[in-house]
Amino acid sequence: MTLSVRAYRLDEFDRACEIRNLADDPERRERFFKRFQNLGKWDEHYLQLAIDLDGELIGDLQLRKCDFTRPDGALELGIEIAEDLRGKGLGTLALIEGAKFAFAQGAHRVEASTAEDNHGMRRAFEKAGWKFEGVLRALFIEDGIPQDYYSYSITKFDL
Repeated sequence: MTLSVRAYRLDEFDRACEIRNLADDPERRERFFKRFQNLGKWDEHYLQLAIDLDGELIGDLQLRKCDFTRPDGALELGIEIAEDLRGKGLGTLALIEGAKFAFAQGAHRVEASTAEDNHGMRRAFEKAGWKFEGVLRALFIEDGIPQDYYSYSITKFDL
């Protein structure tokens, strides 16, 4: 079993939308396509990549940078794993490979966060060697309810 991070192929757009739960949201789907079609190149502050397991698209990885608010070499990472493949350790592998990819591109720090109640993702961060940094209180508001997120990071110095 080999998991890797790579550029998307154009023929993977519909599957990527399924993984990201965009099938029924034309506006978000259109925004995603703008980044998706760059096929492994930065689009403003986003780099959209495929998570590949033995030649099959199983997830989406985003690297994000903001030149105005973040120092050079500090990136944010997000992942989505196909729903039917969650709970099998693939998120842990994706975090490891995503960090390696970011470091190979010159990053020295990668950070990410997950919802407080996403215990599987929190375990994946820990198993992948990421360090817990704290709670981002009320990071999102969903249906008027504040959602706390747990923040994690890894640096090239941790490896």
